[in-house]
Amino acid sequence: MRRALTALLLLAMAPLARADGADPGPASLPSDPAAPNELYLEVTLNAESTGLILRFTQVGKGLRSSVATLQQLGLDPARLGAPGQAEVALDAIPGLSYDYDAARQSVSLQVADDLRAPYRISARPAARTPPSQVTPGAVLNYEAYAELGQTRRAALFNDVRYFNDSGVFSNTGTLNLGAGQRKYMRFDTFWSHADPATLQTWQVGDLISSSLSWSRAVRVGGLQWRKNFQLRPDLLTFPVASVDGTALVPSSLSLYVNGVQQYSASVPSGPFILNQVAGINGAGQATIITRDALGRSVTAVLPLYVDTRMLAGGLSDYSVEAGAVRRDYGRRLFGYERQLVASASGRHGVSDSVTIEGHAELAAGLYQAGAGALWRLGQAGVLNGSLSASAGRSRGAQLGAGYQYLGPRFSVDVQGVRASAGFGDLASRDGSPVVRAADRLTLSLPLPAGSSISGSYIRYRTPGAPSSKIATVGYAATLFHGLFFSASLFQDLRQREKRGFYFGLSMAFDNNLAISVNSSRQNGESGRSASAQRAADFGGGFGWSMQAGTAGGNAYRQAQVEYLGNDGRVSARTQNSRSGNVSSLGAAGALVLMDGHLEAARQVGNGYALVSTGGVANIPVLHENRQIGVTGGSGYLLVPNLNPYGSNQISIATDELGVDVRVPVTNINVVPRQLAGVLAAFPIGRYSAATVIVQDADGKPLAMGSPVLHVQSGKRTVVGFDGIAFIDDLLEQNQLQIGEGDSACTVHFAYARPPAGGLPVIGPLHCSAGGGR
Repeated sequence: MRRALTALLLLAMAPLARADGADPGPASLPSDPAAPNELYLEVTLNAESTGLILRFTQVGKGLRSSVATLQQLGLDPARLGAPGQAEVALDAIPGLSYDYDAARQSVSLQVADDLRAPYRISARPAARTPPSQVTPGAVLNYEAYAELGQTRRAALFNDVRYFNDSGVFSNTGTLNLGAGQRKYMRFDTFWSHADPATLQTWQVGDLISSSLSWSRAVRVGGLQWRKNFQLRPDLLTFPVASVDGTALVPSSLSLYVNGVQQYSASVPSGPFILNQVAGINGAGQATIITRDALGRSVTAVLPLYVDTRMLAGGLSDYSVEAGAVRRDYGRRLFGYERQLVASASGRHGVSDSVTIEGHAELAAGLYQAGAGALWRLGQAGVLNGSLSASAGRSRGAQLGAGYQYLGPRFSVDVQGVRASAGFGDLASRDGSPVVRAADRLTLSLPLPAGSSISGSYIRYRTPGAPSSKIATVGYAATLFHGLFFSASLFQDLRQREKRGFYFGLSMAFDNNLAISVNSSRQNGESGRSASAQRAADFGGGFGWSMQAGTAGGNAYRQAQVEYLGNDGRVSARTQNSRSGNVSSLGAAGALVLMDGHLEAARQVGNGYALVSTGGVANIPVLHENRQIGVTGGSGYLLVPNLNPYGSNQISIATDELGVDVRVPVTNINVVPRQLAGVLAAFPIGRYSAATVIVQDADGKPLAMGSPVLHVQSGKRTVVGFDGIAFIDDLLEQNQLQIGEGDSACTVHFAYARPPAGGLPVIGPLHCSAGGGR
């Protein structure tokens, strides 16, 4: 017993001996205080546990850490003040303090927001649009018009396209018949190829040259290469606002732009940056509300200004074209000059506040070039300016300047252009004179109760025509129950007798019905009218319109009825006036050749989809959850006017389908290309299946769970309750092998699909080793 007590006493005195310095210190501390000591500590950041155990180095009484470790904690390496260092002393970092607890082996860091990398989120987290697709095919858009009565005439507009993976060929024109003439007028013919990966478009044939707000475009037959941002509808090309803030603890964040909630998300503690704040054009106000788990909220209000005319910093836009200027468009089939011309335009976002522009034109005897810029003045609006010069046979210069501010309390737009007498461009070679002076001042003031008042002053001077100065005042208001009122007055300040006014009332109802009345007077002639119309439903149906009034002292009355169906639109109109009665018939639609099928449809726009339901008719088709029609007898329906290069949801309704119908997919996201179509295939099929009841030789149901093999298809299943088995992929003659080993038996039976559809019940069938029925 004494020996045991002595041993315990010696153990109790051992720590005292080490404290006196007889023995070395603990393993975690070096014998040399200046030597570095490696520590692995639990880290708390701004009183919030990170859940991390990270490596630190203790030198003396201070702690050091690697830049990589601090980066794990959300600190921005560029803000630590230690460039190029692998390890930095925590005491040397401004804005950082810490408390090291040796007993708990933990460290608590207090870090200023300036040192932390902000948490970045986007207020427009739209997913990237899937790659666009095209199904080779052709389409003919047509619109026919026939006027009946004494002056019989007819016109047929056509838009012919062929498209495949290489691009789109398009030709538009009008055939006029009657009144002693048979004439076809061609408008535009071209081949276009677009590459969404590079946002580039090539076009060969008829085209319109590029232009800027201070230059003019011309029609050219030739080649164009340009940047095309329409290939990425999800891309915002203009500078969008970014707002920042700080959350003391993990919180929920809500963004309001001009009082309307735009976005909500969760953010961790610390600084955050919310990018892609869109939804406004002009001056606005962003309100950020952060709310923690206890319901405590912090509100921050920030001013914004967005101008959609500018390019975001780093973005560029360009267009280059060359060819022959086209004259007498709409009057001659091929009115091209023999001499070639070229032009180019470019824009670049130097920053979110500055966008520069450039334009150049080249022709025989004409050289023209110019440059411009847009400069955002913070929240105070945008200045713009341009300077162009021409040489050769047309020597001169053009200067433009302006200012625009769009705000919630008022908006103002001031623009002015001056050109010398010798200034020329490609449009002037085509007989369109250069404007020598143009000034525009527009002021808009929103008023209470959803109303607004606006005024404008326009001054215009062109060679060969008298100059004009026109002042206008307008007022618009939504009164009650959707009643909209608008009024405007104008006065020519040079010719006092030229003045006029317009007053109008309109109202729209929920059933596509709209009514309106208006009265006007211009240059001494009065006019008034009253109309009512009901548009055809989106999914098809009848529509009508009626109108009566006077114009220039001539009273008139007209009525129109139309029908919109899957195959197009037909209409009939009659008009009565002092000059007589005129009646007309009209039809508009399209013929589409795709997937080896010719389909009559409504007129198609820039993109469309041909829905195929595998030959199954009368299937309702929905576009963005709105029914547009039902498939025809061949199982096809065309969905027109889709967004090219954007997501378009096409779905089918399967509620009325029988239980024997198999529908692998009911919703497809189609992304057509510009002026082209894509096939949206819904492979609807029918089950060849039946419920088979199998019994043993004594007439009792086979044991539940017995394995079943359908010999013809190789598919396996099991016997359920009461000897019931569901067998798919049946043929006219079928064989089942049921069970395993010595207990296996065989069943033979015939199958025929019921005429009315459904899944039949076959049996009871006896299963025996020798086979049976």
